[in-house]
Amino acid sequence: MIEQIIQSVWSTILTYSTRYYVLIILLVLAYFVVILRKRIDYLIMKDDRVWRQWYKATFLCPSCHRRLRPADHPPNYICPKCGDAFAFGDKAAKNWIKNRPAMTKGEFIRYLTLLLLLAAGAVWVFTSGVLTQ
Repeated sequence: MIEQIIQSVWSTILTYSTRYYVLIILLVLAYFVVILRKRIDYLIMKDDRVWRQWYKATFLCPSCHRRLRPADHPPNYICPKCGDAFAFGDKAAKNWIKNRPAMTKGEFIRYLTLLLLLAAGAVWVFTSGVLTQ
């Protein structure tokens, strides 16, 4: 009984994965863009001096003395051990949050990539005839 259920589930997965392989590839690529957002932002924003100072800052947590990591927008930091959030830093980073653009270059590239992956998936679905099968 269980063996038959497992076999039917496996055959269903294989059927859909071979039928919608392009969508699965695009979904995996979109997942990587979302997961690797900090690294993608760093690659694109590494020439921006203020953003780089914020990203590479070496502030330590006052309670456990672990290195704080950037959280959201500068100068916000979070401790990976305690979970405490802090907002401090040099004056340039504090001015950056006041004069922050609506979207940084890194965010723009990431959102544009996700939009292109979505458009490629939509084009594939509507031109391949998968909906009529």
